[in-house]
Amino acid sequence: MAAANRRRSRSPQANRRRSRSPPATASLPYFPPELMPEVARRLTSLQDFFALRAACRAYRAHLPLTSSNLASQAPLLFVPFEDTESHALFHPTLRRIHRFRFHRTPPASDDEYTVTEFHSLGCRLAIYEIRGLVGQPSLCSLSIVDLFTGEQTFRSSPTKGMSRILLYGDLVLTWNYFDRAIRYCHLAAADWNVASIIEPYKLHGLICVNGVLYALVTPGYILAVVELSENQNSVELALLGGNLDALTVHMHEECPPQLHLAECCGELILISTMEFDPRVYHVFKWKFGEVKWERITSLGGCTLFLADDRFVGCLGPHHKDIRGDSIYITELTDGDWYEYSLDDGSFNRFVAEYPGGAVPKDRCTPVWVLPSMY
Repeated sequence: MAAANRRRSRSPQANRRRSRSPPATASLPYFPPELMPEVARRLTSLQDFFALRAACRAYRAHLPLTSSNLASQAPLLFVPFEDTESHALFHPTLRRIHRFRFHRTPPASDDEYTVTEFHSLGCRLAIYEIRGLVGQPSLCSLSIVDLFTGEQTFRSSPTKGMSRILLYGDLVLTWNYFDRAIRYCHLAAADWNVASIIEPYKLHGLICVNGVLYALVTPGYILAVVELSENQNSVELALLGGNLDALTVHMHEECPPQLHLAECCGELILISTMEFDPRVYHVFKWKFGEVKWERITSLGGCTLFLADDRFVGCLGPHHKDIRGDSIYITELTDGDWYEYSLDDGSFNRFVAEYPGGAVPKDRCTPVWVLPSMY
């Protein structure tokens, strides 16, 4: 009996010791934190990636937002969510909506109007907004937003509308089709500068590849290296050649193609879109040694992304549920997306099936967002 009483007298202390043990070990990670980048590179859902970062401080410290840690993340679509004042990121293959803190300010009255354009910059978004009252001058603003952190890195008012926008180092560049002016501003500055191209050339497109700024200029659709002179507000063109008139333009005078400078795994390429039925895309790679464009039918397993005829970016091979040697396209019309294969020339439409019909498709302007281009 005495032994039993001693056992009973010890049991509360033992229970207390056992109850204290789980909290002492619960904060420890299941895996060594230094292995987390390897785990993250195998995740294809952005939600899973951020859940892993939130598991403990050690994991979060070893998983900064970098291109290498986000390398396996699938492309997403930036779409309106439930109404036109809020947006979400939609995973096309998993059919999953990722909500985040991004809201547009609705018009204050019936007399106020707002026109908003979204330009994808890989994992970031440039938002160009025109706001005003009917019958009065409007106000324009441009902001660049990190969709993962909510950080707004730039806010300014360009003096003129834009066809395209591009990040070039710490500069923001904007331009209009067949114009001579390039407007640019430092990310941390508020004032725009204007640099002009010498006659007779006009600007058709710009792209930055391996730190070099290239332009496609008319007449002749000639490729050129661009040098911006901030002191003199001028543009110097080093013409490389590659006249495209006979190659892609004059061959289709009734329906000339749309031309887009692009980049694929460090290679300078040109995408030619011909509005046939079905649609046809041709891709050319610039041959520096031969100073000419060469038609290619393979991207080495990579995939190109266009949003409303704007080049967004390139994903390398081996991305899950993404077809290699293809071009993925979104347009302003219906909220769906399209896939063109360079392998067999097929052009497929994918009907957007948003969960619960949360996205009003008749007002949807989907834009590709590429998390791996962080």
